[in-house]
Amino acid sequence: MARERRVLLIEDDADVAALYVLQLRRDGIPVEHARNGAEADAFVRDRVPALILVDLKLPDVDGRELVERWSGEPVSGAIPIWILSNTMPEDNLWWHTAPNVQRYFLKPKVVLSRLSLEIRATLGLPYGERLSQRSAS
Repeated sequence: MARERRVLLIEDDADVAALYVLQLRRDGIPVEHARNGAEADAFVRDRVPALILVDLKLPDVDGRELVERWSGEPVSGAIPIWILSNTMPEDNLWWHTAPNVQRYFLKPKVVLSRLSLEIRATLGLPYGERLSQRSAS
């Protein structure tokens, strides 16, 4: 199954998710949203995103459990994962040993425009696309 050039955001807080999705889409990043672990797991198995942004505290499953489940499988284990959490990284040292976790972001410190730039670089998306679309309007 081919990996899509799309980001999966796993976030149970509807307001936070709406903010992230709005900013990322505004910046030309294809993003889908899953509200819980079950939705996320189904998406990862069916669609194979290019990048996963995961909250660790989900209503139905711990984000760590998802990360560990996916890392043990050939296809999902190759998907880079960035953690978004309200918990300090020092309280979750396990992420350093998870093979597909690349980054850990503390939610209150996230600057969405910066996150967007980092995602664009990771996915190989052009930087000028957003500016070109605005000036053409």
